[in-house]
Amino acid sequence: MSNSRTHVSRWESMAGQKTLSYMDMPLAQLLFRYLWPFWMFKDANRGDRVARAAAYRHNRGMRIYLPGYLLKWFVSCTLIFALIEFFNHLAGEVQGTIDIFLLMAAGLGMVFACGLCVMIITAYIYLYLSHHDYDC
Repeated sequence: MSNSRTHVSRWESMAGQKTLSYMDMPLAQLLFRYLWPFWMFKDANRGDRVARAAAYRHNRGMRIYLPGYLLKWFVSCTLIFALIEFFNHLAGEVQGTIDIFLLMAAGLGMVFACGLCVMIITAYIYLYLSHHDYDC
């Protein structure tokens, strides 16, 4: 019988960091961890050879969570693209000096481009960690 307030994520316990339950986290940190896949990885370029190898093994273990992040970003980018099309359609119907719908579509286009970059980097990291062993 487990209480949801005492739930500790696997990443926090493995990283040896101060453990917080998800219920106690601020909303901004919770959203950051939900959407940003790179927070759970360790720097494999620092320390001696043993520390680098341990960090790389940790990163290889964390790669199993990357397809879930790819799916989240794919769904987010799909929704953003649908909003771009919606605002672009509204922009053609409005006559005026400043077309707010066109500006909103352009802003969402930049967000879409950033999301696409995150998806490409996440896919590359997943493939790299899946196919490369640590070289000493």
